[in-house]
Amino acid sequence: MKPDAAKREVEELRQRGTIIDLVDLNGQCYALTAVEAAVPPWDSETYEVAIAVPAAYDNAGLDGFYLRLPYKWNDKDHPRVNGSVIDIKSAQWKLVSWHYADGKSWKRGQDCLETHIIHCKGFFMHRGARNDYR
Repeated sequence: MKPDAAKREVEELRQRGTIIDLVDLNGQCYALTAVEAAVPPWDSETYEVAIAVPAAYDNAGLDGFYLRLPYKWNDKDHPRVNGSVIDIKSAQWKLVSWHYADGKSWKRGQDCLETHIIHCKGFFMHRGARNDYR
């Protein structure tokens, strides 16, 4: 199920040039896009991410993301890429433990899919959130 709010936000992002898609996998919606990464320690300048969008997205927030496999960070696996693996569009994606700082959770009306993508990009740019790798 693709929530109406997510469809509207994806269309707005596309109109501004973002390559993004919404897919439904067994009733779970994911926003697929790419984010920039710092090289090094990452082995690529961009990575594809999948953001789980809840069915109640009109009233529910976003948290975390999945990283398309394979990837390398400092020639090994990143300790925060440690969750379950799912298959989307004939590729494997692994859950990344990357959350908002305590007391700073995603908030409807202040945040949107675009701000969450920026938050996800912070993981690859070594931004200091509570789940960084320092």
